Amino acid sequence: GYELIEDEGRLGEVAGLVEWPVVLMGSFDDSFLAIPPEVIRATIRNNQKCFVMRDPQSTKLAPRFILVSNMEAVDGGKAIVAGNERVIRARLSDAKFFYETDLKTRLEDRLPKFAQIVFHQKLGTQAERIARIVRLAGLIAPMINADPVKAERAATLAKADLVTEMVGEFPELQGLMGKYYALAQGEDDAVA
Repeated sequence: GYELIEDEGRLGEVAGLVEWPVVLMGSFDDSFLAIPPEVIRATIRNNQKCFVMRDPQSTKLAPRFILVSNMEAVDGGKAIVAGNERVIRARLSDAKFFYETDLKTRLEDRLPKFAQIVFHQKLGTQAERIARIVRLAGLIAPMINADPVKAERAATLAKADLVTEMVGEFPELQGLMGKYYALAQGEDDAVA
């Protein structure tokens, strides 16, 4: 009753790892669905080389995952599934902790850290880079009929998620997590 979320890269990797593929399905607690779906996907994909599932009615993630074993186990795969469920539960617990911790600090409150991070030797710090992006956003916005105030606000916050726990753990979620955090702190949709 679930649909597989296609993942060609993962499929190729798993196909290269197994000679006798046995497909099994595991589950995780529904409470983890409160974190962004991309976080769940990254956690399950990166840590266990598994595939995530979705509910075909809502297209939202389902608390299920598919794993591929390289053998037919005598217990029908119960121990393999249980082992993967244990690891995924621990990793999702970590991800949930990172997400909830990150939500406690507003994006703009993270900006002072950028004054200590060098962007490029000849171009200065990340804070200086952000200031240049903000200035450019304010200049470009009127040229494309965008709100300059919102454009500058978006530019101000655009790099703030780089210093979050979640992006530190999953760099591929950079920018996306900023959107989730911006929405959670009440920023305008256009800014997020």
